[in-house]
Amino acid sequence: MITMYAWPSTADGPDALPMVHFTTDEQTSGEVTPDGTPVWMFDGAIRDGGWAEFADFEAWSTPATDWQAFYRREDDLLAVTGPGSCEGWYQGKLGADKEWVAAAADQRSVVLLAAPVQHPSLYGYAVEAGAGFALLVPLAVI
Repeated sequence: MITMYAWPSTADGPDALPMVHFTTDEQTSGEVTPDGTPVWMFDGAIRDGGWAEFADFEAWSTPATDWQAFYRREDDLLAVTGPGSCEGWYQGKLGADKEWVAAAADQRSVVLLAAPVQHPSLYGYAVEAGAGFALLVPLAVI
């Protein structure tokens, strides 16, 4: 069983987008490439789910039609599901602050972020290395 963690954040600006960084304690799947490089735990899911490199804004800035998410204010529950191996991507408490909830209710979408790092503070390094991925997902806030 893989434990996935989610950290909420909000992009700066007048039309701030709510974002959620996803990671796990275990970063590798146990597989290796032919040259011996460990395969990232989310590698197949990133391909199956239509994620794009974070640097390719045009590729991920259109809402992903095969994905859906909802956030329930009452108990801070976020549920996200997508196609293929991304079905049931995440369900759990988010720890969202009022700014994130307001942005989510206003935008009705969320940017999902994933990279082979164990904390969202390291996401920028993954982006620089071409290993940070994003996806824009429709979001219902209830």
